[in-house]
Amino acid sequence: MEKTQLGQYRKLVLLAGGASVFTAILFILIKFCVWMISSSTVIFASLTDSIFDLLASLVNLLALKFSLSPPDDEHRFGHHKSQSLASLAQAAFIGGSAVLLISHGIERCVNPVNIEHIDLALYVSIICIIFTVLLVLFQTYVFRKTQSEAIAADRLHYLSDVSLNIGVIIALFLSNYGYEWADGFFACCIGLFILKGAYQIGVEAVQTLLDRSLDQASMNKIMQAIVRTEGVLSIHDLKTHSAGPIIFIQGHIVMDGKMSLEKAHDVVNKAELNIRQNYPDAEIILHMEPDEKETYETVNFDDSKLQQN
Repeated sequence: MEKTQLGQYRKLVLLAGGASVFTAILFILIKFCVWMISSSTVIFASLTDSIFDLLASLVNLLALKFSLSPPDDEHRFGHHKSQSLASLAQAAFIGGSAVLLISHGIERCVNPVNIEHIDLALYVSIICIIFTVLLVLFQTYVFRKTQSEAIAADRLHYLSDVSLNIGVIIALFLSNYGYEWADGFFACCIGLFILKGAYQIGVEAVQTLLDRSLDQASMNKIMQAIVRTEGVLSIHDLKTHSAGPIIFIQGHIVMDGKMSLEKAHDVVNKAELNIRQNYPDAEIILHMEPDEKETYETVNFDDSKLQQN
C-alpha cells in the first residue's frame, strides 16, 4: 500500500478507536453523576455496562495500534492479524453479554418488577443514544474506507448499545403504563439480535486467521490481470489472503522456457503492475516456470477455468 494510503488507514482506524474510548468515558461520567443523585439500580446497571464498554474499547485500541506497527524480524508479514484476534475477543465479549441479557430478560418476564426513577433512566438513555449514534456513523464511515475487522467489531458493540437503549426507552414507556413484562421481553429480543451479530463477527475473524482466500470475483480479477500480460502463457496455484489493509497474492506463472532471465523478470514486473491497478496495497510473489510437461505435473490448484471467465 502506498504511504499516503497507509497513513490514511492508520489515521482513520486510530481516530475511530479513540472516539469509542472517549465515548465510553463520557458515558461513565454522566451515569456516575446521575447514579450518585438518584441511587437508581437501573442507572447503576447501565454504569457497569459502560465500564465494560470502556475496557473493551481500550483493548480494541491497543490491538489497532499494535497491528499498525511495522514488520520485524519475528513477524515479517506484519502484525495486522492482531485486529482479527481483537475482533474474536470482542465477539466473545459481546456474545457473553448477549447471553446474560437474554437470561436477565427471561427472569424479568417471569418475575416482572416495577422500575424506579423512570424519568432519569429516560434522560440518560436518550443522551446515550444521541452520542452512540454519532459514534456508530463515524465508525461506519471508517469501516467502509478501511474494511478494518476491529472497527467492525467495535461498531457492532456500540450498535448493540443503541439497540439496547432504544429497547430500554420503549420498555420504560410501556412499564410506566403497567406493562411490566415489556422490560424483560425487549431485553430478550435485543439479546438475540446482539448474539447473531457477535456470531457473524466471530466467524469473519476466524476465517481471516485461517487465511481464507479472497472472494471469487477478486480471484478472477487478479487472474485476468496476470494472463493479459504479454509473455504469460498461463497461471496456476494462485493463493490469496488478506490481513488488515494488506492483500497477499502468490502464484506460479508459466512462460516460454527459452526466455532470458532478464526478459522473464520484466514480464513478472508487468504482471505485478497489472495487479496493482486494482490492488495497489498488495504484497505479490509470482514464481516463474517454463512451459514444459514437468511443470504441470506438480499443479495443486488448476485455475484454468478461472482464466477462461
